[in-house]
Formats: sequence, C-alpha cells, structure tokens
Amino acid sequence: MDSPTMHPFVKVLMFLLILLVAGVVGSRLLMAILLTLCLLAIKLQFKVFWTTLKRMRWFFFSIFLIYAFGTPGEFVPHFPLSIAPSFEGLHLGVLQISRLIVALAALSVLLTTTTKEELMLALYMLLQPLKYIGLDVKKFSVRLLLTLNYVDEVAIKSKANFSFRHFNDIHRELEALPVVDVVYFEKSAFNLTDKIVMVVMLFGLGVMIAMRFL
Repeated sequence: MDSPTMHPFVKVLMFLLILLVAGVVGSRLLMAILLTLCLLAIKLQFKVFWTTLKRMRWFFFSIFLIYAFGTPGEFVPHFPLSIAPSFEGLHLGVLQISRLIVALAALSVLLTTTTKEELMLALYMLLQPLKYIGLDVKKFSVRLLLTLNYVDEVAIKSKANFSFRHFNDIHRELEALPVVDVVYFEKSAFNLTDKIVMVVMLFGLGVMIAMRFL
C-alpha cells in the first residue's frame, strides 16, 4: 500500500520514538498511548493483532508473575498462598506488559500500513551511517527483503506452520539466488508533512531529554 502522506523512513522513526516514549512515561500517559495504538491496530487488522496477543499470553503471564512475586515492597494482605505478591510488583508487572503491548500494536500498525519494500528502504536509510564502519548496507537490506519474501511464501505454503527448520531452507534459497536477480528500492522525496513530523519528533525528543536530565 502506497503511503502518499508519510515517508516510510518517518514511519520507522515514529515507531522507534513510540518505543522510547513508552519506556519512560508514567502509567497514565502509557495507558493513553496503549489505548490509542490498540484501537488503531484493531481498526487496521483486528484478526492478526488479536492472534499475536493470544500467542503472547503465556509470555505476558510469566512476566507478570516475575514482577509480582519478585519485586520487594508491601505485600498483598490475606493472600491464600504462603508467598504473596507485592503491590509494587503488581504495578510494575502491568506496566511492563503494557509496554510490550504498545510495541506490538505499534509494530502491527507499521507493518499494516507499509510494504516490505518500503520498510527495507527505511532500513537502508536508517543504516546508512554504518557504512562508514564497514557494513554493506545495500547487500544487508536486499538480503533481508528477500528473506522476508521467502518467509511469506513458506508460511503460505505451510499454512502458517513456520518452524525453525525453515531457516536452513531460507539460507539455501538465498545462496542459490542468481547473481542477476536485482531488487530495486524506489526512493521518494520527503514531503511537507514528513518534514513537519520529523521536526515535531525532534522537538519532543529534546523535551524528553531535558526533562530527564535537567
């Protein structure tokens, strides 16, 4: 799906900024971000997002138990077991799960509104500074794009029963790709909306840093 209003590079920057903000804001603002992103993810692709949450439920439950019973603080009174969770642990457990759901919702929105080719273009631009330390950014981006395409094909053929054994197949397929197989990244210019969003994000990041350290 083409994105006439926002460059994929700006989308990726917004995704990274959301992850950063979710890690430092208080519980009230975090819940507001969580609600907004979840509603957006549900509107765009309810089935996929809900399936992802269901698959993560035991991971969420494990994190909640670790924080609830492993965090020092005031214990919950009259708990029916010999050990009890702390109020501080319950609070931290909910916060950590909320941050994970924010990340999943933001990623769902990003993947739903951006094609793999656009994501690879954004990754290519984001990794450009690393070329000065020897990373072949073009080759890395292209191979990642081809890997994602192959994973999609395997998932469809296997009815979504993708397993770790397929990574060997992916490696063999990539090694067997002909040299003349070319992937093009269609670069697009930043429009006025992109520039405004980047300025706002830069300003917001500066405010966060100032409030954190000043």
